[in-house]
Amino acid sequence: MAFDKPISSEQALAWGLATKVVDDGQTLEEAIKMANQLSSISLNAFGLSKKLLTDSFDTSFETQLEREREGIRECAAHPEGKEGIKAFTEKRKPKFRGEHR
Repeated sequence: MAFDKPISSEQALAWGLATKVVDDGQTLEEAIKMANQLSSISLNAFGLSKKLLTDSFDTSFETQLEREREGIRECAAHPEGKEGIKAFTEKRKPKFRGEHR
């Protein structure tokens, strides 16, 4: 906004606006590391987990359990879920393609 004062990277980290602070010149290297980490997980399951966590503050315990049960069912039926299960049974790392719902 026009009258907002800039904040330091440390303050952004403390407030939860940033997930990591790196030294000058390390931004690209750290971004590549984060991208590699994200490419190794199921984005579908990750997105659902974030939604469930966010919604948990406004739902009852019973409703949250039902949503989690439904989410597990949806994730297992999704191509990434099927790949994860197959990789587990074959004792290998899954190869996710970054598909989201």
